[in-house]
Amino acid sequence: MIASESFEQYAAGLQVELEKEIGGGFKFGRLPDIAFAKLLFPETDQPIGQEASKRIWQALVDDGYLNEHGDLTDNFTPHQKGFQLRLPPEFQSLEPSVLEEMKRYTFRDRVIDARERRKLRFNKRIELNEDFKALWERINKKTRYSVEFSTDELIAKAAEKIRNMDPIQPLRILVDKQDLEITLAGVERGRVSDSRTVFVRAHKRLPDILAFLQRETELTRATLVEILKRCGRLKEFTVNPQAFMTEVAKLIKAALHELVVDGIKYEQIDGEVYEMRLFEEYELETYLSRLYEVQHSRNATPYDYVPYDSEVELKIAQGLDENEKVRFFCKLPSWFVVPTPLGDYNPDWAVVTENDRKLYLVRETKDTKDRGKRREVENRKIDCGRAHFAALGVNFKVATNIHEVLGE
Repeated sequence: MIASESFEQYAAGLQVELEKEIGGGFKFGRLPDIAFAKLLFPETDQPIGQEASKRIWQALVDDGYLNEHGDLTDNFTPHQKGFQLRLPPEFQSLEPSVLEEMKRYTFRDRVIDARERRKLRFNKRIELNEDFKALWERINKKTRYSVEFSTDELIAKAAEKIRNMDPIQPLRILVDKQDLEITLAGVERGRVSDSRTVFVRAHKRLPDILAFLQRETELTRATLVEILKRCGRLKEFTVNPQAFMTEVAKLIKAALHELVVDGIKYEQIDGEVYEMRLFEEYELETYLSRLYEVQHSRNATPYDYVPYDSEVELKIAQGLDENEKVRFFCKLPSWFVVPTPLGDYNPDWAVVTENDRKLYLVRETKDTKDRGKRREVENRKIDCGRAHFAALGVNFKVATNIHEVLGE
């Protein structure tokens, strides 16, 4: 069978079909209440039976490891260090066996889905916070950017990048033959029984490379012709036309972005601002596992929860909430963006602190300050953000911990 879909889609569809075919309420990954009946008491080496199995099953439901249907919940995390089941005293000796039986119903590549979602409630009292008002007046202004660069410099930079790119390889078709395994948990990947590679070396018709590059980069044909002449790699176009065009377009855009960002200038747009009411109009809803509940500063941040995308952001949220000199803070919402040539940029935090004097800060939080360890498009967008906030006279920088967030 050659499926025109991913393995995940194919497996999910097959699994649904099998559940319908079997009927009777059967569902992969669902433990029946007699699932443990064949387990043996260590003391007697005798099966525990269906009644004991039902008692264990109900105890697992009561403790939240199973739902009322017998489906495993997100509380079942045997991969975590120190995880233990809380079984009734008479069944505690069976814990290892019960745990192994439950694992049989766990999909091998199971991704824990924090199904519980939470809608963030806007705290209207925050509108009375004078620090919030003062900060918002500083950062809410929209800007436009302009750029200056030399065409000759672009041609030289792009040609150099193409000259140094990896060799273009012939088109390869990878063919894998893989078994399916149908277990109590569901339809899963089996072993790969055959794997081979077929190379396509002949191309009877070549696409219009200039039309493709012009569409991708929006540069003139004359500029593109000069880049291709200077790069010295045009012969590889016939080896794999699509791969060559795609890589060349990517490198030309990279060169263009470098020049554009280096020469970018921002200016305020008269009368255009992000209005404070958008905090209330755009409701936020996300998974509870990605929310920090505010403990100390309920009138110093717009919502009762702070969304975070990484452990660094979680620690920052905790640090801002606990620090007495923080007068206001918020994770800037997704609608608050800075326009850049590489797409919109959404900075992380807005903060007001007061010690000897008040500071109005915007911070981007990363796990490293080493530009080489971050994606280049991230670096370029941050550079644009820095230029944008410089035009507004706002203190902006990248921070990796709470002390750097609060420092000047």
